[in-house]
Amino acid sequence: MTIHQSIAARTLGVAVLLLTLGSAVYAAPRQSVPANVIQIAQAPDNKSGELQPRYQPVPPEEKSWYNDSYLFAATRGVAHSTMQPVAKVALYPLTVVFDVVLLPFAAIGGLFG
Repeated sequence: MTIHQSIAARTLGVAVLLLTLGSAVYAAPRQSVPANVIQIAQAPDNKSGELQPRYQPVPPEEKSWYNDSYLFAATRGVAHSTMQPVAKVALYPLTVVFDVVLLPFAAIGGLFG
């Protein structure tokens, strides 16, 4: 048996296997709904005619009195930038040191920003 015949035999075997599995999935029994039945999910009856939401919306978060966007701003800026990952890795040690040195000023700046 040559290598081409071996490849052809394997391809034929895979095709037969896929057809068998496909027909088994296709022939699986399905639950069917009669054609004349239409199912619609409806909200409970509302006598007033007004539309009511199905759920209560999530209230927005309360605005904080402290602005933390100044803390580690340089490191966050590098993390969210579009530069190459290699450049980011090279800049992280520099920005972390820079942010740690300026941390007291950034913490105080958050009180007023």
